[in-house]
Amino acid sequence: MKYQFKNVRGLKKTKPEEVIKVEADENYSVFYFSDGRNITLAKTLKECEGIFEPYPFFRTHRSCMINLLYCIEIHQKEVILINNLKANISRRRLTGLKNSLLYLKNMT
Repeated sequence: MKYQFKNVRGLKKTKPEEVIKVEADENYSVFYFSDGRNITLAKTLKECEGIFEPYPFFRTHRSCMINLLYCIEIHQKEVILINNLKANISRRRLTGLKNSLLYLKNMT
């Protein structure tokens, strides 16, 4: 299923599973895609959570959400993703992230 993302340049259709991570920038969100491109949208991270609810996304921090399928490694305070992307992890969400990754691993 493709989702239409609307930004200042028009509409972009993309599959949610192509999104590696979403970072908040006040009332905007920056989407990072698996093909290396990124776009900025006028959506809050809370709105993005609703869009990606059926997909394996996890909120690692108040300003970041990642696609668990692209997670390579977890360090104490950050997650390493593909394309050399990194995401901060709040200490309170670290256990939930590990549990979500274990659950996803057991599902496959």
